[in-house]
Amino acid sequence: MKVLMIILDGMADRSQPALERRTPLQAADTPNLDHLAAAGACGHMYPVAPGVCPTSDMAHWRIFGYGDMHFPGRAAIEALGEDIRLEPDDVVVRLNLATTVVESGNRYVQIAPAYLAEDQAASIVESLSGYRPAHFKVALHHLGGPFIMMVLRGGASAHVSDSDPVFYQLPVPEVKPFTGSSIQAERTAEEIARFLDWAGETLVSHPVNEARAGEGMTPINYILSKWPSMYREVPPFSARWGFEGSIIASGVLYSGFARYFGMTFQRTMIDDDFEDMSMKIESAIRTLEGSHDFVFVHTKAPDEAAHTGKPQRKVDTMEKLDAALLPVVERLAGNGEILTVVTADHPTPSGGSPEVMHSGESVPVVMTGRNVRVDDVREFNEISCVRGSLGQITGNDMMPLILNFTDRAKFGNSRLSEVDLPYRVPCIES
Repeated sequence: MKVLMIILDGMADRSQPALERRTPLQAADTPNLDHLAAAGACGHMYPVAPGVCPTSDMAHWRIFGYGDMHFPGRAAIEALGEDIRLEPDDVVVRLNLATTVVESGNRYVQIAPAYLAEDQAASIVESLSGYRPAHFKVALHHLGGPFIMMVLRGGASAHVSDSDPVFYQLPVPEVKPFTGSSIQAERTAEEIARFLDWAGETLVSHPVNEARAGEGMTPINYILSKWPSMYREVPPFSARWGFEGSIIASGVLYSGFARYFGMTFQRTMIDDDFEDMSMKIESAIRTLEGSHDFVFVHTKAPDEAAHTGKPQRKVDTMEKLDAALLPVVERLAGNGEILTVVTADHPTPSGGSPEVMHSGESVPVVMTGRNVRVDDVREFNEISCVRGSLGQITGNDMMPLILNFTDRAKFGNSRLSEVDLPYRVPCIES
């Protein structure tokens, strides 16, 4: 059997007063998702653990079946997605050019990001290449716009804090080593802090800021750091789970996952949510007809709609995405050789506090295929799916369940190869 996994990023939500205490998924008209729920096994998943508010990178690391291995961090994954060559134990830090103000001795991130032309950003990053490190080899990679990757090589540690407060109007914290960490972490924090201070001084008199001042624009006067990550190699997806995998998505995080796990990557990026998802589904069907037997499809549309703070916009988005899933219902749901999985990586509340990015409730899951128990759930949402036959699972349970439902899981403690694998290895006659 082959597998189609669809992740509707940030699909799950909380009960919203603006929707009569329903979630956007409950309020939306989703006949295709409901059809899948009625045809398969439903459940609810905590991507990490109950109450944990995961980022997409944390959740996907577990959903892809690597939860028991060293998690590198988002910056390292995205660096691979940007074709940056990394060596084992490199430390990668994401840097953002920023506009800040200093008040009463504290530095604050400006309330809104200032416009930055691409040529201005490139000029600034070029000037930053003159930094002379104190402890490690340091390389800067411009990702376009205000985004930069810093790679530290030669014994650095990822056990240091961020200086990016994430939200506007908050003070910029100092980069510090984690409590009780090593001398390498202390030196890494010192190196990053040293670079940030040097960059701030360099930017004060930069020609770009002189030109911006002449046009009445805010200066780009500081750099924020986040996501310190340590790159370490892991087994490819094909060796770990026995599937030849392909990822169809838009973001660099997912091209990074593809490279990390040795999967192929297909980038699809269309502004219209329905058209984008439709193209991804068609690409997935074609890919499943070929040599790949595990296809992962991702859309960030529900998450982006939720971040507008307008629950009805998320309702509208879910209805567009549901319409794009019609080919899954018509062409795959009844195919005995395809296991279809639909879920989310985390809940994204669409109303309430602007400082809540993601929340720690569970997300709904449905699996359809010839081996799953068809339960009595008839609607796909956060409440109905709790009654399903899959029960409560975590992200770490996803791949073992997929092996089971595709008849690939090994039997008990049998060992027919020199490596203890979770899937059956075909016997080869001598």
